[in-house]
Amino acid sequence: MEDYNSAFFNSISTAFLIYREKNGEEEALKFLRELFSTRLKEVYDSLGFQGGTQDFVRVVGENDSKLGLRVEFKVSGSTVIYRFLFDPFPNLKGKVDWRRFDPTYMDFKVGYLLGEGWSYKTTKHLWDGDQFTEHVISRK
Repeated sequence: MEDYNSAFFNSISTAFLIYREKNGEEEALKFLRELFSTRLKEVYDSLGFQGGTQDFVRVVGENDSKLGLRVEFKVSGSTVIYRFLFDPFPNLKGKVDWRRFDPTYMDFKVGYLLGEGWSYKTTKHLWDGDQFTEHVISRK
């Protein structure tokens, strides 16, 4: 899948690897958290997020679509299944554990848009050979 904004995602991957080389993995992950939260806050605010699971799907889906990401959502009551159908960060596979990397953006998406009463669990991941990466978001 090459129709996504690979230059954007490759630049994030490169920045992470350079930052990690100079400052260690923990600091590089903190850097990414700040980068993602700053950028995503601006985007989600500009899209007029109003709250709730349907609006989560709308604003996250709009932003992901602008970046060329192929994702899908399934909403059932207070549960959102958020799937990445391909890997936007293939250059990081094997260089960082997804369990440490994915929270750099997922913690913000869930916490900022849905609030403290929500959490997510990653049930499948492309880096583990699964068909897609799946985050199941629900009320705590």
